[in-house]
Amino acid sequence: MRFGEIRRGVRRLMRLAIRSRHSARRDAEEELEAVLQAREEQLRALGYSEADARAEAVRRMGGTLDDVIDDVIQSAEHRERAMSIRETLSEFGDDIRISIRGLRRDALFAGFVMATLALGIGANAAMFSVADRLLLRGPSYIVNPNRVMRVYRHSTRPDGQQATNSSYGWVVYDILRSKTESFAGVAAYSIGGTNTFGRGANAELVNVGAVTHDFFALLGVRPEVGRFFNAVEDAPTAPQHVVVLGHGLWLRAFGGDPAVIGKTVTMSDETYTVVGVAPRGFTGPVLSPTDVWYPMSLRGAATTSRWTTAWNAQWLQIIVRLKDGVAPARAEHDATAAFRAGYTGTSSEDAGSTMTLGSLRSTPSGKESLEVTVSRWLVGVAAIVLLVACANVANLLLARSARRRRELAVRVALGSGRARLMRLVFTECVVLAAGGAVAGLLVASGLTTLMRAVLLPNVEWTASAIGWPILAISAAIAIVVAAAIGLAPALRAARPDLIESLKAGVRESGGQSSRLRATLTIVQAAVSVVLLVGAGLFVRSLVKVKSLDLGIQPDRVLVTRLHYPSHASVLSRGNGAEVTRRASVLESAMRRARALPGVEHASLTIGLPFQSAFGQKLRVPGWDSLPTLKSGSNPLIFAVGPDYFETVGGRILQGRGFAAADRRGSEPVAIVNQTMASILWRGRSPVGECLYWGLDNEPLTVCSRIVGVVANANNWRLREDPMFAYYIPFGQERGFGGATLVVRPRPGLETSVMTELRTMILDLDPAVSFVRTTRLQDEVDPQMRPWKLGATVFTLIGVLAMLVASVGLYSVMSYLVAQRTRELAVRIALGARTASIVSLVFRSGVGMVIAGVIVGTIVSIWAGRFLGPLLFDTSPRDPAILAGVGVLLIVVGILASVVPALRASQVNPADALRAE
Repeated sequence: MRFGEIRRGVRRLMRLAIRSRHSARRDAEEELEAVLQAREEQLRALGYSEADARAEAVRRMGGTLDDVIDDVIQSAEHRERAMSIRETLSEFGDDIRISIRGLRRDALFAGFVMATLALGIGANAAMFSVADRLLLRGPSYIVNPNRVMRVYRHSTRPDGQQATNSSYGWVVYDILRSKTESFAGVAAYSIGGTNTFGRGANAELVNVGAVTHDFFALLGVRPEVGRFFNAVEDAPTAPQHVVVLGHGLWLRAFGGDPAVIGKTVTMSDETYTVVGVAPRGFTGPVLSPTDVWYPMSLRGAATTSRWTTAWNAQWLQIIVRLKDGVAPARAEHDATAAFRAGYTGTSSEDAGSTMTLGSLRSTPSGKESLEVTVSRWLVGVAAIVLLVACANVANLLLARSARRRRELAVRVALGSGRARLMRLVFTECVVLAAGGAVAGLLVASGLTTLMRAVLLPNVEWTASAIGWPILAISAAIAIVVAAAIGLAPALRAARPDLIESLKAGVRESGGQSSRLRATLTIVQAAVSVVLLVGAGLFVRSLVKVKSLDLGIQPDRVLVTRLHYPSHASVLSRGNGAEVTRRASVLESAMRRARALPGVEHASLTIGLPFQSAFGQKLRVPGWDSLPTLKSGSNPLIFAVGPDYFETVGGRILQGRGFAAADRRGSEPVAIVNQTMASILWRGRSPVGECLYWGLDNEPLTVCSRIVGVVANANNWRLREDPMFAYYIPFGQERGFGGATLVVRPRPGLETSVMTELRTMILDLDPAVSFVRTTRLQDEVDPQMRPWKLGATVFTLIGVLAMLVASVGLYSVMSYLVAQRTRELAVRIALGARTASIVSLVFRSGVGMVIAGVIVGTIVSIWAGRFLGPLLFDTSPRDPAILAGVGVLLIVVGILASVVPALRASQVNPADALRAE
C-alpha cells in the first residue's frame, strides 16, 4: 500500500471521527504506528540497520508521528468546515427554491406582503435620504464641521425682551478676525439674491454668494478647477474683478471645460475673470445652491460707501473655526470681550450685546429650523409605518403558518428536523423581506423625487435619489424586518403537534395565537389613528396658514424688476439723467401694463412686503420719541404709486389711497398703517395730521399730511408682531430707491401676463438686459414649507398605514371565519339566524378597531404636547380632528368586516361538518 493512500485513509478516518478529537488522535496513532512498523520491516529487509530503518521510515512519512497526526487532523477539520459551509449554502439554496415555489402558489398573499413591506421600507429609505441631508451630513465639503460655528449676538431690548441675531457689518468681522485668539479662522458671507449672468438672449439669473477671501480656507474646501480668490482680489483696490463659478453653472454655461480659467464672464453687465470652479455640490455653510461666488468687497462697495466702518449696515453672516483645544464657552467669552471693547456705535442695546456660537443648521435667530424639526418627526413617522407594516405581515404569517400546520407536520414525519423547519420558515420571511426591499427602492425613489422637487426645492441635493446610502439602509431595514416578521412563525414551526396536525380539517387550538393576532390588529389601528391625527393637525395648520390675513394678497401679485447694465456703478456715480430715464421707463411700463387685457391693476413701489423695506428718521407731533413696539422694528417707509393698494390687495380703512395727482412736486402726503394710527393718535383719526420724515442730516420741517389709514400688512414673516409702517407717493421719496413694477393679473392669466410683460418692456427699452417677473407668493411659500411638508407626508403615510391596517383587518377576519367554520356550521344547524351569525363576526372585527381607536386617541393626546410647537394656530388636541379620525377608522373597520361577516352567514352546515 502506498503511503499517500494510507494518509488519505487516515484523513477519512479523522473526518468520520472528528467530533471526538481524542479518540481520533488515538486511532491515528495506532494506524500510523502500524504503517511505520511495516515500512521499517521493508527497509531492514533491504539491509538497513534497525535505527536507520526507523529514521528513514519517519523521513519518508514527512515528519515525526506527532507532526503527521496534527497535519492530518487539521486537514480533516478544514475539509469538514468547507464541506459544512457548502452543505449549508446548498441547503439554504434549496430553502430559497422551496420558499419561492410555495409563495408562487400563494401569489396573492406574497404580493400583498411584499407590497406592504415595500411601503414601509420605501418610506423609511426616502425619509432617511432627507434626514441624511438635513440632519446628518449637512453642508458638503466642510472639514471637521463640528469645529465650524456661526456667530450670534444676544441683546436686551428696551422692553426687557431678549433678541438674537446673526447679521453684522464688516466692522464686526474685522474685530473678531483681529482682536480674538480663540479662532483658527474667521470668515463672512452673504449668500442669497440673484444677478444676471451673460448678455442678451443668453442671459440668465444666477444665485450669487459674496464671501471673504478666507471663507474657502476656513471651510477646508478645495477647488474643482483653478483656485479661489485671495486677499488682494478681495480688496476695494483690487486690480480686477474675479469670480469662482459654481459647479452647476460651469457645466451649463461652459460644458465643464477646464480652460474656463482666465476667461472673462459678464454678470450684471460687469466683467469678471474666472479664477476657479467650486466642487460639485458645494453650497458653503447653507444648503441652497449657489452659482457664482465673488469677493465681499464688491458686495460691500455696492451697499454703501461707508461699508467698512458703518455699524448700521448689517448684511453679513460670520462663521468661525475654533482652534484645537478651545472650548466654545471660552471662545464666546473672547468674542464678547473683543466686540464690547471695539464697539464705537451709538446703540446702547448693541453695546451690551453678548456673542455666542451656534450650529450652522440653526436659523439666523439661533433656533433650529422648522424644516429640520419636521424632518425629525417624519423619520419617526416613517419608522412607525414600518412597524405597522411588520405587524400586519406578522399577522398574516401567523395565520398562514396555522394553515400550514399539516404541511409542516408531514415534513417532520418524513424526517425533517425542527431546526430545518425553522430555517425553512425563516427563509420564506427573508425572501418576502428581500422582495419588499427591492420594491421599496422604487417607492423610495418616487417619494424622494417628490419631496426634493415639491417640498424642498431650495436644497442642493448632491446625492442621487437611490444611492449607496439608500441601498445600504434598505438592506439593513430588510434584515431587521425579516427577523421581526419571521421570529414568531419560525418558533411556531418548531413545535408541531404531529398527531393533531395530521388530522384532516384540524382547527387551530388555543386562544394565544388569536389573541396575538387581535393585539397586532389593535396596534395597527392605534398607529393609524396617531398618524392620521398628525396629518389632520398639519393639514389644519396649512389651511390656517394659507387663510392667514397678511394684509396683502401675495398669491395675486406679480413682481417685475428691470435689470440694467452696470446698475450699481451707474447709481454710485450719481448719474442723475440715467436714473431719471430709467424711472420714466418704469412709469411707461406701468401704464402699458394697465392696458393689457389680462391685467386688473398695476403700480410702482419702492419697498415691498416679504422683499425689501427702508427706514427714515421720523417725527410725529405730540411725541418726543416714538414708542418701541414688541417687534423692536423701526418704522418702515414705502414709496408707492396710485393703485398700489388695489394691486397688492391692501385695504384702506379710513380716508383715501394715493391718486395720480400725488406725485413728485405735489403736496407731501402720507398714509399710515392701522398700528401706527391706533398707538400714535390714541383712538382718534389721524387723517389730516402731520408726519415729518427725512434724512439723518436734515431738519424735519416739511409736513406730510396724512390722507388715509391702511390695514396692517406682514412685512417679513407669517408670524410677526405689529410694526409701524407709513406710505408716501411714488416720486416723493429721497434717500432710498429701487423701484419695482407690481401687477395684479386676472385669475388664470398669470403665465400669459408674465410673457407679455417681458416682451413689452424689452420693446420699450432695448437697454434692459434682463426682465425678471416672479410671483410674490414665491417669497411666502418657503415659510409655509414646514407645514406643507408635514401635511403632505403625514397624510400620505397616514393613509398608507390606514390601508395596510384595513387590509390586515380584512385578512384576519377572513381567517377567523375560515377557522371557525365548524363552530358557525353547528350554530346554523342548531337554528341560529343569519343576522346573529353576521353580528357575531361583525362585532369581533369592529370591536378590535374600536379598541385601536381608543388606544390611538389616548396616545395622540399624550403626543400632542410634543407636536404642538410645530403647528400653526392649531391645538394638538383638536376634538374635531380626533373625532373625525376615530369615525373614519371605525367606518374603515366596518367595511373591512362586512365581506367576512357575509361569508360567515353563507356557510353550508352539511358541507362544513362533512369536511370536519
